[in-house]
Amino acid sequence: MSATRTVRLFALAALVATPAVFAAGDAKNGKTVFDAKCGICHSATTAPGGPIMGPNMVGIVGRKAASVEGFALYSPALKNSGITWTTKELDAFLANPGGKVPGTMMVIALPDKKERDDVLAYISSLKK
Repeated sequence: MSATRTVRLFALAALVATPAVFAAGDAKNGKTVFDAKCGICHSATTAPGGPIMGPNMVGIVGRKAASVEGFALYSPALKNSGITWTTKELDAFLANPGGKVPGTMMVIALPDKKERDDVLAYISSLKK
């Protein structure tokens, strides 16, 4: 096997094994979509006040589902889902919340892949 082919195979293997980071998403547009479609229920800040129907999105990537301290409105389905929110899990959930977690209280879906990628880029940037 040639050295070039070996390098290409390793590069391809790295791409396949790397979790989606949604770097292709536009976080600025994601904020606009989030504000319009998600912000009615979810907050993107840890400041007091703001929406209370859904949990805060700050630090969601890497967080266990239904684990925001002090948020009492989680469905039993989400509490028992065992999900840790990776961008891959969030992508599937945002595309079809009830399909990913039957019984979830989340009813708004983002079926458009570009909008999801943009929202995922935005909420991935929300750090504690």
